Amino acid sequence: MKKILGLLVVFVLFASGCAEIETKQQAYPKMYSETEKPVSILVVPAINKSTAADAADLINSTLTIPFADNGYYVLPISIVSDIFKRDGIIEGSQITGLPASVFKDNFGVDSVLYITINNWDTNYVVIAANVTVGMSYVLVSATTNEVLWSYDQQIVVDTAGDSTGFILADIVKTAIATALTDYIPIARQVNAAAVSTLPYGKYHPLVGTDGEMKVVLKASKEKALNQTE
Repeated sequence: MKKILGLLVVFVLFASGCAEIETKQQAYPKMYSETEKPVSILVVPAINKSTAADAADLINSTLTIPFADNGYYVLPISIVSDIFKRDGIIEGSQITGLPASVFKDNFGVDSVLYITINNWDTNYVVIAANVTVGMSYVLVSATTNEVLWSYDQQIVVDTAGDSTGFILADIVKTAIATALTDYIPIARQVNAAAVSTLPYGKYHPLVGTDGEMKVVLKASKEKALNQTE
């Protein structure tokens, strides 16, 4: 897992080119504060801006492990989701504007994670095709309602494959390969890439030592805040 995350960090840096890159400490100073640094995370229902109606439900199965591996206690997402559904809340836009302190009072957590699914889509252009998964993450203090961490991440997977030399055959082959593409592994890659910018939590053995890691694309940090508005 550490090797995979390391490769993802390298990829982010390579892809950024001349883009402005910040250290974790520069980008998220509150995450290194004794008074603001969270220990527990509540994941609220995602806002789904994609064309896939089931994307929000599918994404739930991919979220616990990356944040837990990064040193945070994540409230069981399936249980939390059921609680929200019993109250008639099935989509994140239904709780937009609520102060995060509401969730602290009801769940006892010190931070709330808001997720916006921007892309969960298939794109076709003649014999070319790809699958795109993109999400924005915003972690907010349940005490002060201030943003502690934010990031926008997207991965595009080419599903066209090698050409057979026959256009009709290539179209059929691409259509089948794209239709059979499993979004879940791609979503896990998106999560891993985004979480690689999140400062280590209390339960990570290297907590407090990653402040100088220069892995945060400033544009991606700011884009996440715009996507959730």
